[in-house]
Amino acid sequence: MSGLFKAISRQRSTVDMAGVGREAITTQFTKGRLDTSGAYKHLSPVEENLLADFWEKLLADFDKPLKEVASDPVVKPIECDDAAEISKAKEIGESAPFEVFKGCMFNQTVGDKCRELGIESEQADGALVPKYEKQMKDDTLGSAMWSVVREDHPDVLMLRFLRARKWDVEKAYRMAIAALKWRMQENVEEIIWYGDIYNDASLMWKGVSYAHGKDKLGQPIIWSGSCLHHQKDQSYPQLKRYLIWMMETLRQLLTPPIERVCLIMDLTDHSNANMDWPFVKTFLKFLEAYYPECLGICIVYNGPWWFSGVWKLISPLLDPVVASKVQFAQKPEGLLKFIDEKQLLQSRGGKNAYKFSYVKPDPEENKLMFDAEGRAAASKKLEDLQAQFIQATIDWTDAKEAGDDEKFAEALSRRMELSDQVKAAAQEKDKYTRARHFYTRTGILSDSVVDWSKLQCP
Repeated sequence: MSGLFKAISRQRSTVDMAGVGREAITTQFTKGRLDTSGAYKHLSPVEENLLADFWEKLLADFDKPLKEVASDPVVKPIECDDAAEISKAKEIGESAPFEVFKGCMFNQTVGDKCRELGIESEQADGALVPKYEKQMKDDTLGSAMWSVVREDHPDVLMLRFLRARKWDVEKAYRMAIAALKWRMQENVEEIIWYGDIYNDASLMWKGVSYAHGKDKLGQPIIWSGSCLHHQKDQSYPQLKRYLIWMMETLRQLLTPPIERVCLIMDLTDHSNANMDWPFVKTFLKFLEAYYPECLGICIVYNGPWWFSGVWKLISPLLDPVVASKVQFAQKPEGLLKFIDEKQLLQSRGGKNAYKFSYVKPDPEENKLMFDAEGRAAASKKLEDLQAQFIQATIDWTDAKEAGDDEKFAEALSRRMELSDQVKAAAQEKDKYTRARHFYTRTGILSDSVVDWSKLQCP
């Protein structure tokens, strides 16, 4: 066995060798430098080896039905009969309708609101998005995995789970499989397909949560104003759908080495009426189990005097890694430690004059989604590249096991090249399988390029 693999074998007596030296998030802001250790294209030899081990386990189960692959339990954040809640909300919306926000009625979707406003496509039924077509070929782990990877580099997704479980391959693998099963249960692919068209209209018009600008490390800033949220304004299934849609949309705004977001929990004008424990529990579960390593920092801003009591109730629910990323700021000076003045909103003490205003769908923005032939061609190209990537990954893991440095390096180079090609092909297919949204309508996101200046006010 060569020198490199002998060294790795000696080091692998402890998984703790992976992830060593990662800086605390506050230290990164103090230095003004993002810590990329353990991230895609920034792996140590030990971490590279553990990633290969993860892929070996994945490939061994690749053709098995997903439901037969062992995993962590798929836990619901709260017990809720979604079908019953949806039916109840529909009944209220029809029998006792009430306005929630600026003409948006209870249980009214963006699609409903668009029809009311006369926003319809040239399709025979005026639909803004075609009927959902399942993109997974079968029920195998492999198909489920690719449905989750989408426009990411495949390794980016795997590394999230490895880092979340401190590079314990078995624990990371079981966590990842549970996340795949959860996505199948929640029909995440279908949520992505329809986009904000099926989201609750009041949530979209309010701008309860939205991304704008970036922090000092380059991470997108998510502004979440709690004073805009009231539990009674929407059903729990609609809130959960919105949260999943938001998380999936934000993934498009992340490009390595930027793999996390800066979340501002803005508690200005917050009152007890804004507390929503089902939402809190759901959001925390999503961060910990199903979207790991997506949070860079969470800044709780301008909390009322009594919020310390609420925090004592919330903090035990947090995963320790998530808890370590929570910071508190009462004044603009606290935010300016993490966000440049030009990026910070004027309403919060900065110089950015932007104010959220929802941009309604354009009638023809999803025209490509009605092109079945184009979608089939894009799917074929992507599937061919995915197959090549899997073969390169097999060559890579085989070379690792054989201790062949030269073949290992060659396979690694080949799979990295193919990873870029898979990502590009997935982005092309995305045009046929994902409804456009606020960030594409405004030009902030165009062909995977994020440009916040499109909505940066002077």
